[in-house]
Amino acid sequence: MTSKNTFGLAKGDRLTWRYEVLERIGAGTEGEVYKIREKATGLTRAAKLYFETKEKTAPVFIRHARKLDALRDCDIVVKYLHAEEVWINDRFIYCMISEYFEGALLEDLLKTYRGRRMPAFEALSLIYTLTIGIEEIHARKEFHGDLHKGNIFVERMGVFFKLRTIDFHDWGRTPATERRSDILCVARLLYDLVGGRAHYQKQPQAIRDICMGNRSDLILKKFPTVFHLRAHLETFEW
Repeated sequence: MTSKNTFGLAKGDRLTWRYEVLERIGAGTEGEVYKIREKATGLTRAAKLYFETKEKTAPVFIRHARKLDALRDCDIVVKYLHAEEVWINDRFIYCMISEYFEGALLEDLLKTYRGRRMPAFEALSLIYTLTIGIEEIHARKEFHGDLHKGNIFVERMGVFFKLRTIDFHDWGRTPATERRSDILCVARLLYDLVGGRAHYQKQPQAIRDICMGNRSDLILKKFPTVFHLRAHLETFEW
């Protein structure tokens, strides 16, 4: 490890006897994500390496893996494959192997837009896709817990968006509270996609009717469940 914030793996480095590194594709507080190739088949995968030792990471890692497996039928959830123990920097760490999704992080996609903000209709289209995905998760009595621009992968498909979410988080609150938090995060994402505070007053009513001035109380009063948000997105008038 070259620093506490990176493993410094380069193209061609081995990741156990089964995989080789292709490139680094992301990082967060828990670890780094690399694009890797399975040597035996040539198939491309993604590997999340956790910074802490496996002893410190174990509870979070196991909970995360089990949650991904339980939600494997949800289209928006990255598909978990299996776990590996990797020897790096004289210690074992956990490595989570999952599907590789051909898309860009939402925060990187935004950089390609003028002013780093989406047109209203495009932002609403993306939020609708996200809402449908979160509704699937909530229908299973689960939650995401950490929705933001840095853990949503986006792929364009014609006039549609295909999404994958990563890095679920449990803040130790009740599941009902976590699900309400997901709704607030979706509304906040829409707020950010169209330019945030600097551009909010110029947004069409369709945007403001969801973001509600970024007030949590008003958002949850109007959308007590993600079902209500999805129904609104399908029926509102411009």
